[in-house]
Amino acid sequence: IIKLIRKKPNFMVCLWVGFMGLAGAMAIMFWMVLHFSVQGKYQEQAENDLKAAAQSIWDMYDQEDFEANIAFLAKTNDYFVQIVSEKDMQVLLSVNNQGENAAPQQDDIVDETLFQRLDESDGICQYYVKDDVRTSNWVVQAVVLANIDGAREVLVVSKSLADVDALMRLLTSRYLLVTVTVLILASILSICLAIHFSRPFQHLNKSAQQMAAGDYKTVFVREGPVEARQLADTLEQAEQEFNKTESLRRDFVANVSHDMKTPLTVIRMYAEMLEAFSGEIPEKREEHVRMILDETDRLTNFISDTLDLAKLQSGTMEMEETIFSIRGVAEEVLSSVCANRPEFHFKLECMEDVQVQADRRLIYRVIYNFASNAVKYSGDKTEARILIRRYQGSVRVEVIDYGIGIEPDKLPYIWNRFYQVKPNEREKCGMGVGLNIASEILKLHDAPFGAESTPNKGTCFWFMLEAYDEK
Repeated sequence: IIKLIRKKPNFMVCLWVGFMGLAGAMAIMFWMVLHFSVQGKYQEQAENDLKAAAQSIWDMYDQEDFEANIAFLAKTNDYFVQIVSEKDMQVLLSVNNQGENAAPQQDDIVDETLFQRLDESDGICQYYVKDDVRTSNWVVQAVVLANIDGAREVLVVSKSLADVDALMRLLTSRYLLVTVTVLILASILSICLAIHFSRPFQHLNKSAQQMAAGDYKTVFVREGPVEARQLADTLEQAEQEFNKTESLRRDFVANVSHDMKTPLTVIRMYAEMLEAFSGEIPEKREEHVRMILDETDRLTNFISDTLDLAKLQSGTMEMEETIFSIRGVAEEVLSSVCANRPEFHFKLECMEDVQVQADRRLIYRVIYNFASNAVKYSGDKTEARILIRRYQGSVRVEVIDYGIGIEPDKLPYIWNRFYQVKPNEREKCGMGVGLNIASEILKLHDAPFGAESTPNKGTCFWFMLEAYDEK
């Protein structure tokens, strides 16, 4: 079963393993109840009965029919009874389980350790002695009856647990027979059920693989349990959406690559010529030209970001992993972000220069996006900071600002494409794809990331990369 699990078995094998695991767990549980509960209960009952018998004999001590009562008690309860004097370990009375006076059934039931046990237990004790004849144990109850001339007389009542052990062996043998039968029946039943329940999902999986290969006209058969039928409906709806998405994707890529990027390049060329040679009103000319150039740059950047986002989401973005200093990347980001905002103060806190293995260009883009957002949304504040520290074998990068913050109900959506927290205030801030690109880059690196924010107190964007160890 362990080998099957390690090989990532199919659904049918998993069902069979689950059914057999359940049957095995129930068998083990029943065995534990049998072994620990039933056997323990019988043994506990024997101990309590022996204590009661010793107390009963102790109460009859010094009565005229004392020995007769002992003989009757021993015969009716299968007990062996001895009265032993501390003086030379002399046996004053020995009655077997037939109520007859006889030699002790086993020498080591009463030995030199008896009185030491009594000293340690205030005159009454219970212990076990191995039964050499019947491969079992004697349970022994000892109690001091009297103290005559400084020598204690001790009552010793014993009973063999051989009957209990024989019963447990009988139950165990029957248990093994029942267990084997149940496991065989469970195996047959589990195979039948596994085949029945897995067949619809196998068909759906085969159809889903055809759809994943690009065949968007796959037929999903509705059969089996309700969940399988619902899955077939869901896959069919997904197939319809894929058809729409694929059509939109082809149109979008074609439009962005040709219908938008080429005209914008031409507009920029003529705008630069206009800035250099035209106009009798320089102030107006420069204002309009600068507006054209800014909007052109903005749209060009948007197109570039959108294309990169498409590559990231489609899995076609190629990573170039290198080993680099995360602190060095952060310093480059701050140098670039603060170039046009000399009044803004960015503090870099890094106690240790940690090396990471990742795509340096993409990680630079993530930190740059977080840092530029910190500048944009700091409001009246003119300070922010980047904190780099080790965290559980990784390096954690935090970009913290003290600006307007984000409402809690809007925080989960900031990673979505084109989503803007306050669109009315972001006309000059971007097109809403920066955080989406950052999230896709971090997903590509299998890097945990997130954001924490308090309205009017600031926001913390963070991500973690595994620290590089040369060893």
